[in-house]
Amino acid sequence: MFLSPQHFYRTLLRLTGTLLLAMPLCALSGDEATETDFTNMSLRELMDLDVFTSASLLPQQSRKAPGTVYSFNQDDFTRFGVRRLEDLLQFVPGMQLNQYRKRHKSIWSRGLLNRYNDKMILMVDGVRVKHLYYGHFSLGDNLPLENIEKVEIIQGPASSLYGANAFGGIISVTTRDFSDEPGMTVTVEAGNYDRRKASAAINSERFQAFGSTLTQDAPFDDNRKSFIGGAVLQPPDEDYTTLFLKARPIDGLTLHLDYSENETPFLFIPKTQDAFIENRMLTLAANYETGDLQHGKLEMSVFHTADKASEYELEKTTQQLGYLEDQNAEMSGVLIKGLRELGEHTLAGGVSGEYEKATDTDYIRYFHYSQGFLDPPETGNLLSDPEASYTDYAAFIQDVWRLNPEVELTLGTRYDEFDQFGGHGNYRAAAVYTPNDQQTWKLMYGTAIRTPSLREYLKNLESDFIPPELEPEEIRSLELGYYHQWEEANLQLSLFRNEVEEFILETPTPDMADEYFANLADSWTLTGADSVLEYQLLEDITTRLALSYLEVRGSLTDDVPYLANWNGSFHIDYRFSDQHQLGLSLLYTGDRPETNRYTDDNPEATVTPNITLSGSLSKELRYSLGIDNLLDERIYNPAGDFGGQYNTENHGREIWLKIDWDFPG
Repeated sequence: MFLSPQHFYRTLLRLTGTLLLAMPLCALSGDEATETDFTNMSLRELMDLDVFTSASLLPQQSRKAPGTVYSFNQDDFTRFGVRRLEDLLQFVPGMQLNQYRKRHKSIWSRGLLNRYNDKMILMVDGVRVKHLYYGHFSLGDNLPLENIEKVEIIQGPASSLYGANAFGGIISVTTRDFSDEPGMTVTVEAGNYDRRKASAAINSERFQAFGSTLTQDAPFDDNRKSFIGGAVLQPPDEDYTTLFLKARPIDGLTLHLDYSENETPFLFIPKTQDAFIENRMLTLAANYETGDLQHGKLEMSVFHTADKASEYELEKTTQQLGYLEDQNAEMSGVLIKGLRELGEHTLAGGVSGEYEKATDTDYIRYFHYSQGFLDPPETGNLLSDPEASYTDYAAFIQDVWRLNPEVELTLGTRYDEFDQFGGHGNYRAAAVYTPNDQQTWKLMYGTAIRTPSLREYLKNLESDFIPPELEPEEIRSLELGYYHQWEEANLQLSLFRNEVEEFILETPTPDMADEYFANLADSWTLTGADSVLEYQLLEDITTRLALSYLEVRGSLTDDVPYLANWNGSFHIDYRFSDQHQLGLSLLYTGDRPETNRYTDDNPEATVTPNITLSGSLSKELRYSLGIDNLLDERIYNPAGDFGGQYNTENHGREIWLKIDWDFPG
């Protein structure tokens, strides 16, 4: 059962107070840990410390991990001046972010279009996170960066390890680890658009707690245009609350509780209504690890997620409830996997099971924009099968084979059995060749699938049209990568070719009363290149340039031509003293052709500058301040509905200040 907001806040305050009283704020026994001075390390030394785990389940240097991978940590969040995970993805080449009218950003990875984020997997501490009705995840203020230690990103298919929906890759989030030295960190943030945020983290060797609350107005000016062409009339206020608990009662066992709730505006709807989206999600998880690679390592995980979401509309004049729909569902899963070194081989294998079920998807309509208040109101269900559920049982195996000190092969396959979509096998073969300390070559071929979401294959249409049955999307990918490391610079380059079949396209019904989903009859091909160059110009000045190119061939270009051929980013940071640094970012998106009939909302090429200043005022006190969209440029994104309406606008200029204050135990 979910807590009410009042009960939730009372519980959070009591918990925080109890922990503060129980945690001794006095000198600790034992020796203090020696801190590593990263500021004096060269770029090469820093890159050698970067360890990536998600690509093969083994800790590897990022440049030697199979496929195209990127990793970011807390230092990078500060360096780039980002406050949301979605902002961080702007620095990943090949990622195009698109503002959607429901206040989330759609992520188009290497041209894989989606109205919702359903073509990549988001995992937090190994647990898959998604809104079950849409198959979607959000990377905005609902996932505070203050609680995140590291983000690992795989570009390209990863279903051989992670199953369905690892279609365009994965985003793996690792929260902060336990600390040998108890302490607390308090963070406050303020900005324009009435942004007010506060968070507190308590950490120790066996227990940690994190809580965060945020209120703000959605960062849209009054004169910004909605997708129906008029001004944005929707009240923009929104709220986010997060509670995260992690405990290690015994060595090897980690318990998680992750609760979040938020209310955001449905920004772009007819002027007759105000609309809002409420979401509450509770995840409970347990993970147990024992052993080591040499003698055999076993890991077991189990989780359960209760997802409660609703969309409701208020009639503008009376503020009476005009519409309410629930999108409630639950998901459970279990994973057992093992790893062991056998000579030159490191074997990994495991089995898993996942269960999803819709629990409440009813709706009731009291008001219609063209008819006024209805008597009697309309009722129904969002799904053609209101109690829909399905299971996925899977088994996987992988071998990382060190042929010699220079060559490593990764071979893996996974088979998933879905009760709704049948059996599907996926595989991956990758070779990593490191002829010397400076160079690394990578070659990979892999496949992946994406199963339809509840909304896609069970949507109850407001039309007599009967949609076709859906098949999972399929992708085949070939990738060539090169990495070169100098003492003060490094270059990462990837060339890829993706062939997509059974692409699920959102299409209006013949009577234009609703939209449905259908598999695209023809395949299409995405080819392109991603590159990142980091260069330390001087001891105190570091630059980073990311650039990607994309080309689409196939019938999809006639249906949804919303992709930019070029996009990228440039960042330079200057450490003008031991304690302070200044950063400037330029975010570039090329022209994005679209098909609507309007000429005053073209998503033309843009360069968006962001600036940030950060540093330490004392050992315990740190600050960051910044301006996003420095010139307050009007930026249009292709309409998220893939229809003929106006395009949506991105956020305006945001000015913000953040303070972090450490309280040692």
